[in-house]
Amino acid sequence: MKKLGVFGLILVLMAFCACTKQEKPTGEVEAVTLPEIDISGSPNGIVTLPDNVPSAISDIFVKYTKILAPNGKPIHFLAQEAWTDVQIAHARNVLRYLLEDFQGSEYGSDKSIIANNMADRKATMVLFNTPEELEKAFDTPLREVDLSMQDLRANECPAEGNEDYMNHITRDAAYEEIWHLVHDNGVKLLLPDMVAEMRQANDRAAEKGWKAWPEDEPQEHPNEYVGVLIDNYLDLWTVRPKKYEGRDIGPEDVPDNTSHFGRYFANSREKLKNQDPLGYALFNKFFHPYLTYTPILPEDFEGTFSLAFDESLVYPYKSQHLINVTLAGSNNAELIGNAYGNKLTGNKGDNLLTGGAGNDTLDGGEGKDTAVFFGAYSEYTITKKEGYYTIIDNKEDRDGADVLKNIEELKFSDRIFKFS
Repeated sequence: MKKLGVFGLILVLMAFCACTKQEKPTGEVEAVTLPEIDISGSPNGIVTLPDNVPSAISDIFVKYTKILAPNGKPIHFLAQEAWTDVQIAHARNVLRYLLEDFQGSEYGSDKSIIANNMADRKATMVLFNTPEELEKAFDTPLREVDLSMQDLRANECPAEGNEDYMNHITRDAAYEEIWHLVHDNGVKLLLPDMVAEMRQANDRAAEKGWKAWPEDEPQEHPNEYVGVLIDNYLDLWTVRPKKYEGRDIGPEDVPDNTSHFGRYFANSREKLKNQDPLGYALFNKFFHPYLTYTPILPEDFEGTFSLAFDESLVYPYKSQHLINVTLAGSNNAELIGNAYGNKLTGNKGDNLLTGGAGNDTLDGGEGKDTAVFFGAYSEYTITKKEGYYTIIDNKEDRDGADVLKNIEELKFSDRIFKFS
């Protein structure tokens, strides 16, 4: 039998995963479902599955988290043991981003109806270790569980600050797969005008070379297409990832200036805007242009995490779309902001915090922390208010006006200023 290459294996997995979305079972038999699970006692909102969870679920998954829709009902996350808490938090953050109201947008100004409908349908992200674990799980009573499920695997979900993310090793599928959960349980059912525009943009992109999947399910193509738009708008393919679910990705698998293994004809926000204007416009009618959530970096993170674009590094192609970031643990580390109004939060270590352009909030936390500015000391106005300082750059378009909390010293281009 002819051996499949990486691209062939990818197509097989795409087709399989498209078939694993589980709808609620129907019939007279009472369905197995999740009980109410309290996560309030966990600092990160992630808990071990309690004993009252049915075995059809607890035999497969070990961790749980959720977000609450405006109607007070949960949207669930179930994770297997290979998932770290940082990865689970990343998946949860992605859902928060997708459901964040985008005031003034055509379709996304009020996403409460989408979140509520997802919760009513018991929408659930099922976070598997590997594709093999996924396939095995749906040969068990899990198939009969009363949850509307969408899968994601541990080896396709790098989280901000971990080694995989910093070195841009693994293709991040979290945005695409979690979008499918939002689409199937909300957008498809409640936003007919958006769905019609998705079809129009998808069909126009197909004329330009977009090759959608599954090839025998054309009704799913606009859904997959929007997943591709999200990835490219967030520059996840601008630099080619090195692995797909643990498999090496080579140049032959992703032709230059394409994404999704050559199936889409652009690989960055800039190229998306120029080459697929209908898709670019559609994105901006529902999704925020920047990532609205605040990632908490792993406790063992050390070194520098930059939100400012730096073409000498691979990860800022992704991190440039963040606006906030928080350090954890006690390692000394540095955070660098971008042109947005950033909120940079330190940890127990000694931190360097650089807001850069925009009006930023810099909170050093514990330790001896330094805020960094680009100009000379004489070019800034420093004022003190209750519990914090405001540092105003008197030169336009440089450091803006920053609010400082728990900062012990300021580093200017010509001197160090220490608070007494």
